[in-house]
Amino acid sequence: MKKYLLLIEDEKVWEQFKESKKQDLNTEILQLIRERVRKGGKS
Repeated sequence: MKKYLLLIEDEKVWEQFKESKKQDLNTEILQLIRERVRKGGKS
């Protein structure tokens, strides 16, 4: 599996994401990526 680097510049957004996650961070990020890919990429 390839590694990735996640950079979040907005600390408030990062804290909200961490508080809202239900699973481990990697699983949450992979789910977000899968959702974006299913929707066809950038909005």
